[in-house]
Amino acid sequence: MTFRRAILCSRNRHKARELEELLPGWEIEPLDRDDYPPETGATYYENARIKADFGRRSAPGEWVLAEDSGIEVAALGGRPGLHSARYAPEGAPAIAKLLGELKGVEDRRARYVSELVALSPDGEELRGTGVLEGRIAREPRGSGGFGYDPVFVPDGEELRVAELGDDWKNRNSHRARSAKALLAALAGALLLAGCGARHASGQRQLSAFFAGTKLGRTWADRFPHKPGSKPCTAYDDVAKRQVPATCSTDVALQQQGRVLATFSVSWNHGNRVHAWFVFLHRDGTVQSVTREGEVQPAATTTS
Repeated sequence: MTFRRAILCSRNRHKARELEELLPGWEIEPLDRDDYPPETGATYYENARIKADFGRRSAPGEWVLAEDSGIEVAALGGRPGLHSARYAPEGAPAIAKLLGELKGVEDRRARYVSELVALSPDGEELRGTGVLEGRIAREPRGSGGFGYDPVFVPDGEELRVAELGDDWKNRNSHRARSAKALLAALAGALLLAGCGARHASGQRQLSAFFAGTKLGRTWADRFPHKPGSKPCTAYDDVAKRQVPATCSTDVALQQQGRVLATFSVSWNHGNRVHAWFVFLHRDGTVQSVTREGEVQPAATTTS
């Protein structure tokens, strides 16, 4: 399977460019159609799937991506939620309406939700879900992002998303989290298919990773240096002790000079698993690391 191009079932070019940043190796083109079906689903997933099925009919033989997302405000009973895109015209009008509804309200809790669905050319479905908790500020600030970003303050932050910058958003937004979950699902599907394990160039990148990066040297004694498994130990946070485990390495994806290497530790008969999905360049340097959907510190040079 290759992952060079996907059709995004949306006319929103902001969303397409954001997803390109979040899904390395993908070229994402919005599907500019005026006849999208009504979003009649009862969940974000159902709406995303409606759009994905439409995209598959419109672009047969292509990878198709669809997303449904919204902002849920506790004091409004979860509104706008599924109807966020139709709540008011995007930008200042929608923000003004939301702040008007929250005038004098002390409970400002809110969350962004994103549901991503990918359909392969043969119809296989993969999904990723992301949630960002936070609160609604009393006035807009910042010029970055779009939608409700000028009034959304994430938990643990004092600035609005529109003030935090693209780097922060690419790591932490609800859409970033759903994209990371989708990448994990893609890697899992490729591992099940046994795809990538025999690529000689992938093996060279894996060897360069172990020999030339801090992260690789740290993991060198723990993980096999080629696709396969070996006995190791893991800390079981339930049992509060080290337990026998299996450490595995695989090359799940190769695309345009990058490979997606998967490192996993499993124990308790495979019921407990920690997995890291690591994008490697030709020289073995690390582009990014995702651990079970959360960004982890990674070596970025060969030093």
